[in-house]
Amino acid sequence: MQSVEKHLSTLQADLGTVSAEIETLQSRSSTLGTKLNVRKEVEGLLGPVIERISIPPAVVRKISEGPIDDAWVECLEDLQRYTKAFEQKQDSENIMAIQDVAPLLTDLSDKVNMVCLQ
Repeated sequence: MQSVEKHLSTLQADLGTVSAEIETLQSRSSTLGTKLNVRKEVEGLLGPVIERISIPPAVVRKISEGPIDDAWVECLEDLQRYTKAFEQKQDSENIMAIQDVAPLLTDLSDKVNMVCLQ
């Protein structure tokens, strides 16, 4: 009889521990769900902005490393469109991502100027 009571007592303690762990996991799950929803909302807001101001790596490579040909000129035209969109966003919105991109865009524009002056 004492053996059964001991096992039941141990089982009850184990169930209490499992219950506490489940509550912790539910809390973490709820927190992660909230964070995911916030990130999705931010992505929805910033995604289109980032797409308008981000320059594809192929364009950057072509301008900075490629020979000056028709494709280079097309990439330069793309760069001008991205720069225009960037400047509009920079003037109208205070987004940190735009501030982070500004020096990179300046560097690429400087590279174009150097190539054109040669």
